[in-house]
Formats: sequence, structure tokens, C-alpha cells
Amino acid sequence: MNYISDEAYRTVEVRLRKRWTMRQKAEEALARARAKAVNISAPSGPGSGGGKGSKSGSRTERGALAVVRAEKRLETVRRWEAVFRKMDQIFPEDTNEGFVIGMIYGNGMTQAELARMCECSRQTVKMRQDRYVIRAAFLAAQLGLIREEVTMDGDVDSEK
Repeated sequence: MNYISDEAYRTVEVRLRKRWTMRQKAEEALARARAKAVNISAPSGPGSGGGKGSKSGSRTERGALAVVRAEKRLETVRRWEAVFRKMDQIFPEDTNEGFVIGMIYGNGMTQAELARMCECSRQTVKMRQDRYVIRAAFLAAQLGLIREEVTMDGDVDSEK
């Protein structure tokens, strides 16, 4: 029985892989969007003039919308960071789950490599990884980062 959908599991995995870089990238994107929005006096470049390929709305409006989107992405990153801070409290690095997650997502080890290193089965490593990822998915769902409802029999009802 699956407790969460494959999509929710993959979402958490992607965020775990990007955990240490996602804030910096989101902040840089916001800074670029703000700089571009402020610099509306510069010529808009080729393609301006209202032809078939021109974008709708004024340059100011497009710049403001880009800033709003970048701010929203940064807020999402902050909520994911809150999930991982909570997970660090639940499964510190000195727990089996915390160690497995650190080695797989932080150091890029495979389950098989980790199983050999820890002298346990790959299934044991997978079970520890699943325990962490599933718990993180439920925390993310509580914060509205994953929008799926899981029923008792394992069926997934998407709310997207």
C-alpha cells in the first residue's frame, strides 16, 4: 500500500536535492526581476512595436508581475525550508533516517552503496529513506506545498 502518490514522493525528492541551493537561486531570481522592473527606461529591444510576437501589457506591468512571481517562489522556498528544519528535528543526522537522507541527497550516494557501507540490505536503506520522505510529504501537505489527498486505501485524489 502506498501512503503517498509517486508524484508527491518525487516532489519531496527534488526539493531534498535542491535543499542547499534553492534559497540562493530564488533570491537571485528575485533580485534580477526587481532590477529588470526598475530599469524600464532602457529600450525594450528587438521585437517591440506591437507586432504579432509582442507581449501583452506594458513593460512596467510585465516587470511588476515578474517580481510578484519571484516573491511567490521565494515564499515557497521558505516554506520548504520550514519542512526540512522540522524534519531535522524529527530525524537528526545521528538517526538512521537522517543519516540515510544526508548520504543519498547530500552526498549523492546510491542505496546500494549506502547498504554496503552500513552493512545492511538495500531494502533497509529504502525503508529508512521512505520513512523520511513520506513524513516530509505529509508536513509539506500541511503547509499547502503538496496538494493531494490520500485516502485510507492508498488511492490519491488530486486537488490540483
